Amino acid sequence: MKQISVIGFLILIMVGCDEPIKEIKQTIEEDGNDMVIPELLVLSSDSGITKKQNGDILFKGQPFSGYLIEKYPNDTIALKKGYFEGKQNGIMMAFYENGNTRYIRPYRNGEKHGTHVGFHRNGVKAFEYHFVNGFSEGNHKEWFASGQLATNMNYVNGKEFGKQQAWRADGKVRSNYIVRENGRRYGLMGIKRCTKLDGVTQTVDPYKGTEQ
Repeated sequence: MKQISVIGFLILIMVGCDEPIKEIKQTIEEDGNDMVIPELLVLSSDSGITKKQNGDILFKGQPFSGYLIEKYPNDTIALKKGYFEGKQNGIMMAFYENGNTRYIRPYRNGEKHGTHVGFHRNGVKAFEYHFVNGFSEGNHKEWFASGQLATNMNYVNGKEFGKQQAWRADGKVRSNYIVRENGRRYGLMGIKRCTKLDGVTQTVDPYKGTEQ
């Protein structure tokens, strides 16, 4: 029942965003999280809301289960964050003033967990990140508002690993390197010959050959 209620909520408030709906639906089902967040909406500015030092949220002195919301002056929702027994859980969603989705971020037990996606004001996807218990994992991408790829990064256990790429808005390469098991970076630094960048000492010396 929990999966049906959460997914139904997403479908109701997201128009024309089928891709992120599918991604979050998959995340919820794979996690097998059986917690039920009640559809209780409370303004984050409510006097009954307090925050503990560990980040947990209390409402009228009790661990909060529900959604904290923020609104624009026109009374539309700007942000909606789910909580279960005081900790951030479920889906956090932000919206632009016109109601279009700004980003969707799933949480579990106070940590980022699952696929996070964001959108520019024109509806073009702005980013797609993946987290496991708060740590970056797998492929992370960012896009310019034009739809052009801005970054293509890879992580293992929260650290860069593998191929890392970034571009400027004009399409020129900003960085292009590979992180190996030893933490050192090897990559093209915008010159004809490949160079070797020591990720520990940050010293650069000539390196013949191409890292794939």
